[in-house]
Amino acid sequence: MKKLRSAREITFFYFAVVAIAMITIHFSLVESTVDELELLNAQNALEHKTEQAINKLQNTPSELQYITKTSQSYVGLANVPKHFDIKDDLPYNKAVEVYQPNGYATDYFVMKSLMTERNGHHADLYTFYFDEIYEFSEDQIFKENIKQAIISVILLVITLMIVMLISRRLNHPLSVLTHQLQHRSANDLSPIVLPHGVKTQELTMLVDSLNQYQNRIKLSIERERAFNRYASHELRTPLMVIKGTTSLLAHSSAPEFIEKQRERLFSACEEMNDFVTTLLSLTREENLNELQNRELTKEELEEVVQSHLHLLKNKPVECRIELIHSIDVKIPKTSLKILVGNLLKNAFACTEKGSVVISVTPSRISIIDTGIGSEKKPRGVEGYGLGLLIARDICHKYGYEFDLLNNPYGGCCAQISIQPDQ
Repeated sequence: MKKLRSAREITFFYFAVVAIAMITIHFSLVESTVDELELLNAQNALEHKTEQAINKLQNTPSELQYITKTSQSYVGLANVPKHFDIKDDLPYNKAVEVYQPNGYATDYFVMKSLMTERNGHHADLYTFYFDEIYEFSEDQIFKENIKQAIISVILLVITLMIVMLISRRLNHPLSVLTHQLQHRSANDLSPIVLPHGVKTQELTMLVDSLNQYQNRIKLSIERERAFNRYASHELRTPLMVIKGTTSLLAHSSAPEFIEKQRERLFSACEEMNDFVTTLLSLTREENLNELQNRELTKEELEEVVQSHLHLLKNKPVECRIELIHSIDVKIPKTSLKILVGNLLKNAFACTEKGSVVISVTPSRISIIDTGIGSEKKPRGVEGYGLGLLIARDICHKYGYEFDLLNNPYGGCCAQISIQPDQ
């Protein structure tokens, strides 16, 4: 596996690249500026010297050269001394820089101009310009530039040290966070605390994202544990039916009796299948947008009531359905069956006499009983609180609100509130 660099190493590398680039650009700009200034100075000086030479030579036709302290002018290429190594194809009125043989310093500048003599003939005038003072100044400029470059390098090194210290301070909380995660127990899903030090926006976002991820894992584990609790609660009844039915089959071989027990077995298996389907849906994430609105019918509610009427055996309790208005729901039939079934089982268990009413309005499904109320737990009933917990989880899963309220005149009311857009 390729070795990964630390943030400090990457910072040092990129800072060094930028520093070298800045120094190189600085030297290039200084050298280019000095060359441009030297050429501009030579152009102006040569134009001035050429004008002086033309005036002088026109007044003295016999003279073919004009020499001053810093310049020399010659009429015609033939009169130019041999040590001036120039060619005849020089451009007119433009300063040309000529370097020393095998050297780097500028020797002189030359300009070729067109001169009109007194007799009307035209001749080429070659003017050479020497500026030792400027050359000396140019050397001084480069020396000063080198000093500035050294100072710049020192400042860059100091800046790099400061940047590395800042980088170390910024990365310290991240190193602490890494150490915490490495030594954190696999079962520890408590929120991660933001490390001490410089609290940056990026570090805060990282810790928040890790906490959200841990929370999803925690919820997933809780769903798995809830599945075990729900399964033991919901599957107990159909398993007891299956066990009892198989025991009864050993005592009779009458066809009618066997058919009746077969139907009980089939019903128990269907109930178990519905329970498992719903419980699995509670413990896994689903795309609820794929669910379609459907109409809740009275027949669907009657089927749920019929499957739990045996709990009212020998009780003077009336159960009725009041479907005042049709309602659309966005929940699978099996999930609704378990939701309403759990609330009915609790209502039947808490009511010794009176009535249990399933009331359906456009925005609410209510199970109203005349029992002992929500503050007391019915005797001899297993899984009472777990049944309500299952109902709450199903409502939460499908975006419904669940409330358990006491009635003013006794009993309680379990309400499932349907959102208008559902």
